[in-house]
Amino acid sequence: MPNYREFTVRLNAMSGMRRVTSTMKMVAASHLHRAQNELLFPVPFNKELRKLTTLASQLTVSHQHRLCLPPPEGPAKILLLVMTSDRGLCGSFNSLVVHEVRDWVAQQRLKRELTIEVIYVGQKGYSALSRELPACMKPFDLSAHPTFHETGPISMYAMDKFLDGTYGEVWMIGSRFVNTLKHDPVTQRILPIDRNAECLQEKLQSVTPILEPMDDRMLVTIARQLVHYHVYSAQLHRAASEQASRVMAMESATTNLRMMEKMLTLQRNRARQATITNELTEIVSGAETLA
Repeated sequence: MPNYREFTVRLNAMSGMRRVTSTMKMVAASHLHRAQNELLFPVPFNKELRKLTTLASQLTVSHQHRLCLPPPEGPAKILLLVMTSDRGLCGSFNSLVVHEVRDWVAQQRLKRELTIEVIYVGQKGYSALSRELPACMKPFDLSAHPTFHETGPISMYAMDKFLDGTYGEVWMIGSRFVNTLKHDPVTQRILPIDRNAECLQEKLQSVTPILEPMDDRMLVTIARQLVHYHVYSAQLHRAASEQASRVMAMESATTNLRMMEKMLTLQRNRARQATITNELTEIVSGAETLA
């Protein structure tokens, strides 16, 4: 059984770890509060963008454009965007996204023959999946609070490669922030545009606006902004979900460390009492021997 000094060393280590996890929880809570506010930033833009997308999808040129046509049947080449975090210590956040990616890939390969290339946004997804799903470029490292300019290169690459025919579809898998206790993995096809999707069923005014130019330039411009929005919104949800998971993970770790400190304190006191009892027994035995 460890002695009193060894228990003291363990307690000091536990106390230091508890202070670290408690500090990480407070920092993550601060980031979470900011991330929740940032989720509201693109809402007005999204509302107007949905109206424009609905109008653009009604143009005659859109009926035969690559952006609005359903994916062709048969073998397909898909670009997949995987949104994870760069750091760990955030509970099951990354593992849920990784499991969602594996399940989606398995389902798609049962239905059809396809080739998948991946853009990893976050080092954790790259570390877990790069051997199974090859990356078409090095993983992106985004800040804790992503901006529209940071996510721009991702959406621009996806849009350009889809338009030139390199990829037949563009999908995205990430997390959707619900509340501090809940975040759900989400799989979404962002290209080609689903004209029957709920997000495009906006009620328009009785007066039909005039769109200029009437060729595909308007459709491509609006679709590019829509892809920008999807990637940017996914990153905002990723940031909020990551910080919420980290808050819960660090709170659980702090609670467990407090319980371990109590148990070690009790064991240390027992070891101390046993040492005192042994010393008293030796003294009494020595005194009886001398007597």
